[in-house]
Amino acid sequence: MKFLIVLSILVTTPAFAQKANLADVKEGKLQAVEAMWLQDLEQGLNVKQQKAMALISLVATKMNNASDENRREEAEYAHVGFAARFQNIREDRAELATKEIKLDYAGIQNYSKRLDSLISDLQAFLK
Repeated sequence: MKFLIVLSILVTTPAFAQKANLADVKEGKLQAVEAMWLQDLEQGLNVKQQKAMALISLVATKMNNASDENRREEAEYAHVGFAARFQNIREDRAELATKEIKLDYAGIQNYSKRLDSLISDLQAFLK
């Protein structure tokens, strides 16, 4: 019985309450750091999207400057395919944004891998 009385007094003291508030503050800081980290990863996705768009425009330039009809058709076919893949990735991200769904780490990694694959294929085609 004395233990319960001491425990109730201890729990109601300002020092105990202060420790609980510190835990809340630490948890809030951790969430803020995690949110900033995810935001940085999303900005990395935006950079990859810009790089993919630039490479797609290079494929279009290659298509327009091709002197041989076969090479022009090959470049046109590649351009359409790359543009469709890019559009698919972009629309998936836009759909999540319209639903106001924040990407988690796994989602960001998924988009990052898809963009990396697209960029790699674009670079291989342009070589």
